[in-house]
Amino acid sequence: MPMTPVRAAIYLRVSLDQTGEGLAVERQREDCEEIAKSRGWTVVETYTDNSISAFNKAKNRPAYDQMVEDYKTGRFNALITWDLDRLTRQPRQLEDWIDAAETQGLRLVTANGEADLQTDGGRMYARIKAAVARAEMERKGARQSRAQRQRAAKGRPPRGVRATGYTLDGELVPDEAEAVRTVFQAFANGSSLRAIAAALSGTEPTVRAVGDRTLIQDLPKSVPPLPTRSGRPWNPTSVISILRNPRYAGWSMLDGEIVRDATGAPVRGQWEAIVPDGVWLDVQRRLDDPRRKTNRAGTDRKHLGSGLYLCGICDSPVRAHGVRYRCAGHLMRVRERIDGVVLQFVERRLAQPDLADLLAHQDDDRIEELVRAEQQERDRLKRARADYKAELIDGELFAEIKQETEVKIAALEIERIGLTAGTAASEILLAPSPVDAFTDADLAARRAVIDLLCEVRLYPAPRGRKTFDPKSVRITPK
Repeated sequence: MPMTPVRAAIYLRVSLDQTGEGLAVERQREDCEEIAKSRGWTVVETYTDNSISAFNKAKNRPAYDQMVEDYKTGRFNALITWDLDRLTRQPRQLEDWIDAAETQGLRLVTANGEADLQTDGGRMYARIKAAVARAEMERKGARQSRAQRQRAAKGRPPRGVRATGYTLDGELVPDEAEAVRTVFQAFANGSSLRAIAAALSGTEPTVRAVGDRTLIQDLPKSVPPLPTRSGRPWNPTSVISILRNPRYAGWSMLDGEIVRDATGAPVRGQWEAIVPDGVWLDVQRRLDDPRRKTNRAGTDRKHLGSGLYLCGICDSPVRAHGVRYRCAGHLMRVRERIDGVVLQFVERRLAQPDLADLLAHQDDDRIEELVRAEQQERDRLKRARADYKAELIDGELFAEIKQETEVKIAALEIERIGLTAGTAASEILLAPSPVDAFTDADLAARRAVIDLLCEVRLYPAPRGRKTFDPKSVRITPK
């Protein structure tokens, strides 16, 4: 009776490829191919997962999954891998291969010693090895987690995936850091997540028809294209991951949260911040704004005054309606003439020499005073905690002190951040030529400048007059 020819598959995997050269995988391939050659087996397929862990069962291993499907269809009847822990570190997955060896005669060979899953001794060896490997990975994970906590508590750069804008050692990557800064600036100015993602991806503005009109997505001009490491385009979720990261404000973080010391103070990171903490907090407030979350139409504004200008009768924001601004029941005005009046006012104001006075001046003495006051309250809380542990005060008094100090600290932080935070339109106001910067800016940035400089109220056009009356647009400087 002729013997069934052996059709072998090779599975290769390395958990972390530090250099990206795939050399570890190539070494495994050479050893496995030598085994197939020495046994006279025909290699029908080689499956490779490079830089992918087998410890986390939720981790997707495309080549492994394809190999499982191919085995089910009978593509191969022997499997060669460099070591059992290269194949899997999951006992449940190992049991699947043991079942295959027992019921279907699968031959499984490892380069560092044959594991015969068709015998009880081989199966016992494989199970013990898998259990030991998994236990070691769990211990390693615990050690790494503790090391990460220690690094975060000391304000050291986190290990693992490199954050855009920084090296693994916490040094700035200038081009990336500038892109990150402009992302924060654009979002603070009012640009949408989708528009920022499109700008980072270097895509052209999207054009869509709405009735008889054509709308072009206004991309933030300040945001430069920035290729992703995966090569895929940016999306709103990846932009949020940057905007939510407190590391860019210079705060130490762990698992996405700001790390705090024993007194509750945020731990400063040992790296250069890309954005001021006030800007970061302003962005968080906008991300958390329920109005933005419930706006199903998106946050892109297509017109200069939509949602910004106010109705002079009811003080509600006006909305764009075709070529007009509209407040239902009160007014309907042509946009173009109104925008012209507003832009003329803003450009005249931007040309004034006292423009820099519009920006909040940083009161260094007051800031230092606030920092000292915050620390005093934190020290008070720390002493109260120590007194409670030493049973010098009871829990009720400690809770009272804790609540009182936390309220004071929160108020002091709000005032301090208000003194150090810049305005969303500060880049235009501080430009060598603010008028030119305003003219060249994207829609969101121009709206931010208008919002900073003035309030615009629209009134109904005078009855019986067909010509535009500038007095029906009331602009109040701020």
